[in-house]
Amino acid sequence: MLLSLRIENIALMDELDIQFRKGLHVLTGETGAGKSIIVDAVVLLLGGKAQKELIRTGAQKARVEGVFDIGDCPAAGAFLREQELDDGDEVILAREITLQGRSSCRVNGTLLPAAQYQQLTGLLMDIHGQHAHQSLMDEKRHLVFLDATGDAKHEKLLQNTKEAFTLWQEKKKLLQQLKKQSAQAQERMELLQIRVAELRQANLTPGEEDELTRERDIFKNGEKIEACLQDAFEYVYDGASAAVESLRRAVAALSPISNLDEEYSALQARLDGLYYEAEDAGLTVRKMISALEFDPDRLEEIRERLDVIRRLSRKYAGASTADMVEKLGEMEAELSGFETLDDRLVKTEKEEKQAANDYQQAAALLTASRKKLALAFEKEMEVQLKDLNMGGTRFQARLQPAPASQHGLESACFLIAPNRGEEMQPLSRIASGGELSRLMLAIKSVAAKREGIPSMIFDEIDTGISGKAAQVVGEKMKMISRDRQVLCVTHLQQIAALADCHYLVEKAFDGSRTRTQLSVLEGEKRVSEIARMLGGEEESAKMHAREMLKEEGKQS
Repeated sequence: MLLSLRIENIALMDELDIQFRKGLHVLTGETGAGKSIIVDAVVLLLGGKAQKELIRTGAQKARVEGVFDIGDCPAAGAFLREQELDDGDEVILAREITLQGRSSCRVNGTLLPAAQYQQLTGLLMDIHGQHAHQSLMDEKRHLVFLDATGDAKHEKLLQNTKEAFTLWQEKKKLLQQLKKQSAQAQERMELLQIRVAELRQANLTPGEEDELTRERDIFKNGEKIEACLQDAFEYVYDGASAAVESLRRAVAALSPISNLDEEYSALQARLDGLYYEAEDAGLTVRKMISALEFDPDRLEEIRERLDVIRRLSRKYAGASTADMVEKLGEMEAELSGFETLDDRLVKTEKEEKQAANDYQQAAALLTASRKKLALAFEKEMEVQLKDLNMGGTRFQARLQPAPASQHGLESACFLIAPNRGEEMQPLSRIASGGELSRLMLAIKSVAAKREGIPSMIFDEIDTGISGKAAQVVGEKMKMISRDRQVLCVTHLQQIAALADCHYLVEKAFDGSRTRTQLSVLEGEKRVSEIARMLGGEEESAKMHAREMLKEEGKQS
């Protein structure tokens, strides 16, 4: 349960310390005094949305700290031990927000991620905010209310169903994507198959075009090549004044003097080398001439091959034979990838089918649990409603088929028959404001009992009720407070008179700033506040207030 609450720089509160104990606590005060701001601070402490608008004007940050006794909440103790945050039977929660939009959550001084922090706070306190009973008008919320009354096993089924549905949807989405890709790939694959076949048939080799062009150019200039080679042969080797013969004579001319001086000998050697080089060149030219072959059929083959290559080159944006060979490899690899896509499609179809079956099984187990839960819930609700002076009311939690979702295969609709002999009808159509408040209190009572939450906050649950209804609502909260701590913001004197601890929230102006302050009411101060809630502070109202407190045994 909540032992203490410290609020710093929230709305009209600069510093506010509140001590709590077991039993029923009520907060009263004039409208606008700041009662619900205290609830907002608790919501923030429990991990609610960090709104910088909550920060007091002129302050840079706001902070809320709460000390909880978890001795009566084993689930919270287990969570803290799991997170290695165990510090005995008390835990300190702290929440801080800044004008820059930053927020922090601390447990016993240790920072904790928001999700884990909220997991812990959900075990410690349940808040019923203003107008929350209106959510009963939304049948989409009924399933949530029903599930909230389940135990840990039911919660596990909810989680299993949610996880199974999420996996199924992921597989379904992937399957749809693969089918779309497959449809698109079919066209692409057909195009690739044509192009791959075309390039394979062409049997291109890198550099082939250049080699064929060179060969073609030689064929086209055959006569010229032969004439030039013949002239070169005669000049080097075969003519009367051929270079070979001239060099031979030069070497012979130097022979008589070659031994007279090294310079002459070196010159003779150079000329002798030139002689042999010229002779070799001449023989090479003769071989070239002998090898000349100008086949018209070969020239035609070359031209046809070049036509094929250049047609393909134009098709592939001027690519060379080397580029087209590389492109062929890429397209073959892409075609192989399509085979992989088909394999993935088949595999994913199987996985999607299995995920759908797994979801159906998980949802079926959840449905079975909900059917049992609904029967127990109906019985407990009628007991609770009897306590709330609605003893003749019949209540039904009807389950009906719904499209598959993370919540299962059904929706829930709460029906009531407020009076004997009447047909069951959806409460969203026939319930009055006062009935909705009591119905919500009954639901919260059942849920809190199942969940073992040690503390509950009701922010103006008395909306729409008065008189005897207000009395029975107060008595119900008093009954609940015997087993768990209850905090209630109220405008009704019937509820205020039942409190074990009564707080007055009021505004005060110190000459420069307006502040919200809180005080514990006892004795005549409490009498005066209840008298004010009755409609006046005259003696008759005070006497009535004293009678109310006396009846509840709370006169101080």
